[in-house]
Amino acid sequence: MPVTMKDIAGMAGVSRPVVCAVLGGRSTCHVSEVKRKRILELVEELGYQPNAQARGLRLGKTCTVGILLASFRDRIIGDIMIELYRALLAKGYTSIISIWEKKEEIEQAYRNVVRNNVDGIITCDYHPEWFSEPVPTVIYGHPEPGIDSLSIDYEPAFNEAVDYLHSLGHSRIGYIGSRNKRYEAYAHAMKRYGRPDRNYICEGVGFPENGIRGMQYFLTMKEPPTALLCHNDSVALSAMAEAQRHGLAIGSDISIIGADNTLESAFSCPSLTTIDTFITGKAGMMVDMLVERIEYPEKKTVSVVLKSRLVVRESCGPVRKEERKN
Repeated sequence: MPVTMKDIAGMAGVSRPVVCAVLGGRSTCHVSEVKRKRILELVEELGYQPNAQARGLRLGKTCTVGILLASFRDRIIGDIMIELYRALLAKGYTSIISIWEKKEEIEQAYRNVVRNNVDGIITCDYHPEWFSEPVPTVIYGHPEPGIDSLSIDYEPAFNEAVDYLHSLGHSRIGYIGSRNKRYEAYAHAMKRYGRPDRNYICEGVGFPENGIRGMQYFLTMKEPPTALLCHNDSVALSAMAEAQRHGLAIGSDISIIGADNTLESAFSCPSLTTIDTFITGKAGMMVDMLVERIEYPEKKTVSVVLKSRLVVRESCGPVRKEERKN
């Protein structure tokens, strides 16, 4: 049977209201530090989960948060969803997940969340017009005036990536992805070496099929890129697979770098060099920001920017001597 608050109280030698107060973080609760520590230890040891519905009734809230992000076909979305779900659960909130793949599906995704009277939302595409009244929100991916947000500064890692490839002798460095902030970071990094070449850019959203399409496009060239930067790991891994199908050795015939540091990137063969965007850390930060906004609606808005970093693995190597420019 699930552990109850009454069980925790009995084992800690306190009353149920005391346990309730400690878990709710109430400073007015008169309990010794020893007892407080014991209660929290028991909660951890026994895996106690608060009853969100009962807690919501006490607080006059639903204790539910809407997570609105784009398609699971971009692998990082699935990883972020899982981490958001776990972090919210640890805070006593349940999650309503709503996704879209096409722009015209975004409104319906919002409708699915709105009808559940959520206490707050975490989203990558902010549309307050679809709520009848303001809802505490954290935006993922870009800042918005007056709204809490968390975004990634891609330039540090893309600069690292281009410098790293250049140190390996690569000068023909291509890119597969959409023209967004990641592309801008790639283009800015390449300009320091007098590039990029427009012929070495293949546009497409961060879905696996675009990695295949991009690699097929580059392989038709007389002088294809010797290295690729990709919008994300999904694109990079599919580009790797397509190159291997054509008999190319990754890290020898062509070097490839992804982005996001998803789980698969470490276990691919060869393992994928990638740009870390801190999946677990940023999910926890967004949940902390949202819960604080729900509890303190008048507090000053926060805009957090995390700096990305390059994770070097096996998918990159020195350019072949015959490919070096004189």
